[in-house]
Amino acid sequence: MRLPQPLIEELVKEVAGEDVLPLLRLILDKENVSEFKIADKLGATVNQVRNMLYRLNEHNLVSFTRKKDKQKGWYIYFWTFNTFNARALIIERKQKKIAALKKIISEENATGIFVCPNRCIRVNAEQALELEYKCPRCNSLLKEEDTRQVVEKTKQQIEKLRAELNEALASEEERREGPKLRQQEKPRKKVQKKPQKKVLKKKKRLKKKAKPKKKRRPHARRR
Repeated sequence: MRLPQPLIEELVKEVAGEDVLPLLRLILDKENVSEFKIADKLGATVNQVRNMLYRLNEHNLVSFTRKKDKQKGWYIYFWTFNTFNARALIIERKQKKIAALKKIISEENATGIFVCPNRCIRVNAEQALELEYKCPRCNSLLKEEDTRQVVEKTKQQIEKLRAELNEALASEEERREGPKLRQQEKPRKKVQKKPQKKVLKKKKRLKKKAKPKKKRRPHARRR
C-alpha cells in the first residue's frame, strides 16, 4: 500500500506552508529533479524554489545532490522527496494529536466547563471558582456548559486521525515486508550437480588396471 498523497500534502502544508504544495507535486515519486526545471515549471525564480525546498529540508523531507556545470562553473542542485521520513513524521504527528484530543476529553468529563454568556472566556471549574464565577471582562455570571457536543465532536476527530494513522502504518508495514515477499516469490533454480572429476579419473584407472583372469591349468599328478 502506497503512502496516500493527501496525507503527504497535509503534512507538507502544516510544516512548510501551503505554497509548497505545487512544488511537492512536481518532485513526488521522482528522483533528482533539477531546481532549474522546478523553477521553470512553477514560473518562479531559483531563489524562491530554494526557499521552499529549504523549508522541507528543515524537517528532513527532501534530500539533494549537486553537480557542477562545466560551462558556467556553478553548482546545480537536484532534489528528491523523502517518502520514508514523511511517513515517520506523519505517524508521529498523528499520535501526538490523538493524545492531545484524549486529554481534552478527559478534562471536559472530569472538571466541567464554564463559559461567559457573551463568549468572552471559557474556563474549567477550578478557574471559574478562582474568578468567583464572574467574567473578568464583562462581569457576567459564568454558566456551566453542556460538554456532550464538544466531547462527541472531539471523538469524531480522534476516529478520523486513527483512520489516517492506520493508513500510514499499513504503508510502513508493507514497505518492510515487501522485499521479503518478493524474495519468497522467486522460484529457486535447480542446480544439477556435475560429476566430480576425481571420481571419474579413479574409475578410468581401475578399468585400465583390471585384466582378464587367466584360466588355471590342472596340475599333473606325480606317479
